[in-house]
Amino acid sequence: MPSKATVRPPKPSATPVRDAADALYRAAHESCHQHGRLQRVLGHGLDDTELGGVAEVVDLCDRLLADATTRYESTAAAGRGKVDEDLWHAANALWMASREYCRRHAQSDAIATRLKKHGAEQLNEINVEFELEMSARLALKQALGAYHKLRPEAS
Repeated sequence: MPSKATVRPPKPSATPVRDAADALYRAAHESCHQHGRLQRVLGHGLDDTELGGVAEVVDLCDRLLADATTRYESTAAAGRGKVDEDLWHAANALWMASREYCRRHAQSDAIATRLKKHGAEQLNEINVEFELEMSARLALKQALGAYHKLRPEAS
């Protein structure tokens, strides 16, 4: 992977909002895909080395999703009215679902870290946070589906 010093800036685009929304779509799609992969791997009962590798990929995809969410937010702030209205609404729904998922994911990670040694009461708190994260991921998948209907070429 090239260092940040050698990464070329993106080419100027006539449709920066659409491009940022497409990038957000791809990042969200990959994050959901990798979380599904992690669930499947957990079902196989694999060793810690393989599981650790899959978990690293999941963490990377979640960081990329957070970055794409921030990029879309800053790009869209100046882009209202510069894309088709239906695309604008679908992209903003995807952005809001991505933002909520990132927030819930960070919150559940923080609580799980804080409560590593927990009792029954704390287990309930962890479970609630996990359920909220799963709900946010489901909303993200729904927003992905709606965006994909409008922009199948974003894949």
